[in-house]
Amino acid sequence: MNRLSKVVSIIFCLFFLNNFTKAEFSLGVVLGEPTGLSLKIQQKKTLAHDIALNFNTADNYLYISWDVLKYDYTKITSKELSGSFPIFYGLGLRAINIHEELHLAIRFVLGLEYIFSDIPFNIFVKLAPTINLVPSTRVSIGPAIGIRYIFK
Repeated sequence: MNRLSKVVSIIFCLFFLNNFTKAEFSLGVVLGEPTGLSLKIQQKKTLAHDIALNFNTADNYLYISWDVLKYDYTKITSKELSGSFPIFYGLGLRAINIHEELHLAIRFVLGLEYIFSDIPFNIFVKLAPTINLVPSTRVSIGPAIGIRYIFK
């Protein structure tokens, strides 16, 4: 693990321990951009942090994104579904380290989540238009779908 990866990991752990000890957590997998681990930290019913992580030690690759999301439970309601169906949107940062080269980007996230009422799981789908800033500027869109287990 290179120096930048170690620094990012230490900052993440310190921030995590300091701010989220009373929050609700959910952990699972995400497929798409990226494919890897997904951690959601629900600070309030309408505010969450969504963290995605993907790494490959053989290729010296690390992907981490951190999005701050606002949840709206009023836009979609259903009498047939017992769970809740919020939409979410927000901003985030993405850092990719490929062979010691750092790629930084800003993400604009929009998605839909279903939170089951009878089992501790949620499923989600999202789109993240991304503006890459370093090492070069370009625009991309990262779709993703995933499932997480909710720790209550």
